[in-house]
Amino acid sequence: MPTIEQNLKWWGKPAGWADGGERWSAPWGGTDVEWWATLYPRVRQFLPAATILEIAPGFGRWAQFLKGFCDKFIAVDLSPACIDNLKEQFAADSHVHCYVNDGRSLAMVDDRSIDFAFTFDSLPHVEADVIAAYLQELSKKLKPNGFAFIHHSNLEAYRKSLWLPKAIVPPEIAANSNGTATPRGFWMRRSLKTTLTNWGVVVNNYNNRAESVSARIFIELCDVAGLECRSQELINWNFGPWLTDCLSVVTPRGKNSPKPPRLRRNPHFMDEAEHARRTAEFYSGIPRD
Repeated sequence: MPTIEQNLKWWGKPAGWADGGERWSAPWGGTDVEWWATLYPRVRQFLPAATILEIAPGFGRWAQFLKGFCDKFIAVDLSPACIDNLKEQFAADSHVHCYVNDGRSLAMVDDRSIDFAFTFDSLPHVEADVIAAYLQELSKKLKPNGFAFIHHSNLEAYRKSLWLPKAIVPPEIAANSNGTATPRGFWMRRSLKTTLTNWGVVVNNYNNRAESVSARIFIELCDVAGLECRSQELINWNFGPWLTDCLSVVTPRGKNSPKPPRLRRNPHFMDEAEHARRTAEFYSGIPRD
């Protein structure tokens, strides 16, 4: 269960961003392919937007695209190293504004000023209290007709089944596997767990997903914050068919009673990545001379 302090420790060191985060787009064959093939089709109806906010942008994998769709782009991240990098990377872009926050608040953003808020591949690592805090903030920062696209964990939906992967690779063993003093039997345990996860026998609890957040809980937190969740896409991530992640679209609640969000169960999200990678590789190999 990652804490704000743990997330800052994991993602706050420049050394951890040696490739700018590009390795996390490897299943797509690159960040540009992931953006145009997977993310842009999901957010294109909200773009362009006058003012865009990105929460937890890291080293700017998505900011490099989003900043071209707005008059004002705001990036807010817990990590000073990430914000320093963004300021340097986008120094020539006067409409880009970057801020360090405490991992849960948006005090530096004006109320009712955001047309579109975006966060992807970051908030699955935060627990329900942080999600709740950000939703409370977004309820104040979004314009009445503004929208937010939020990638978060859905691991809580499998809470009754998490004992099995933890029994195969106990958390204390996983935490101590640092590559120099690997616990005895770790790689055998990990190999067994990976195989069973790919077969759909064991829930995928890799990647430090938050165990207190699910699509259902997210809707409840939206309701408390005065937001309406319009859609949720449940997706798998890396290993196996388990829908451990969720892509939610929210907007400030209107006068009418909130309707249940549109729901899509998509266990083929990583297949999309593979298809996009293969397509990009095929066409990138065409001679241009």
